[in-house]
Amino acid sequence: MTSRRAVLVTGSTDGIGRATARALAAGGMKVILHGRTKPKVDAALASLREELPGAELEGVSFDLGVPAAVRRGAEQILARVPALHVLVNNAGIFADERVVTDDGIELTFAVNHIGPFLLTELLAPRLEASATEAPSRVINVSSVAHTRGRIHIDDLTLAHGWTGYAAYAMSKLGNVMHAMTLAEHHAANLLVAYSLHPGVISTKLLRQGFGPIAGAAVEAGARTSVRLAGEEAVTAPSGSYFNEGVQTPPAKAALDAPMRAALWQASLRLAKL
Repeated sequence: MTSRRAVLVTGSTDGIGRATARALAAGGMKVILHGRTKPKVDAALASLREELPGAELEGVSFDLGVPAAVRRGAEQILARVPALHVLVNNAGIFADERVVTDDGIELTFAVNHIGPFLLTELLAPRLEASATEAPSRVINVSSVAHTRGRIHIDDLTLAHGWTGYAAYAMSKLGNVMHAMTLAEHHAANLLVAYSLHPGVISTKLLRQGFGPIAGAAVEAGARTSVRLAGEEAVTAPSGSYFNEGVQTPPAKAALDAPMRAALWQASLRLAKL
C-alpha cells in the first residue's frame, strides 16, 4: 500500500480552508490542519475525525503574522511529517485598522504575504524532496482584489494612505507574484506553484472586509484548491493564476518582473531569511 500524499492547509479551522481540508481528507490525502490557536485546531480536528472516521489528520497551531512563530511551526511540521507534497497557503485576514507588528510589518501584509512566504521557504526543501512521483505544489489563495492592488515597495507598511482594502489588495497581489517567482526559482519537475481567486464566498473574511454581501458556499470556494492539490497531475504551467477554476492572465501589475524581484528581496528581508 502506497502512503498517502500529505497536504498542509493553512487557516483550515473554518471557512474555505476547512472545506479544502475536508475535501482533500475525504479524497484520501493526509491533511495537516493549521490554525492560529490550539483550541481551534483541536476542535476542527475532533469534528473532522467524527465526519471522516478513516481520515489521516494532524494539527499544528501558530500565528502566521509572527515570523518567529512561523519558524517554530515549520519546525514542528518538519519533525512530524516525513513527506509533504502540497502546501495550500489559504489563511488570510482583512484588517479594519492599521496595525504594525513588533517585527515592523503591517499586519495584513504580515499574515497574508510574509508569513506564507516564510513558511513556503522553510518547507520548500521538504516539498522538493517529496516529489518522487509528481511535482510537489504550492497553492496561494489570492483574490480578484489583486487586480486593484499595487506593491508600495518603499512604503510596505502603508504609512501613507492605508485603507483596509489597499492593504488587502496589495497582499493579494503579493500572493500572485509570489507564485510566479516560485515558478522561476524551482524546477517544474520538483515544485510547481499556483495562485487563485476562489470566488465571492460567504466567509468571515468577506463579512469583515465587504459587509453583508451574498457569497457562494465555502465548498465552491475550495473547489480550485482541491483540484490543484488533489489531482495526480496538474497540466497548467507553474506560476499560473486561476479565477474561479479557469486559468486566467493575472493583473498587469503582477507581470512587472523588476517589481516582482524587488518584492522577493523585501520579503526575504522582512522574513529575516
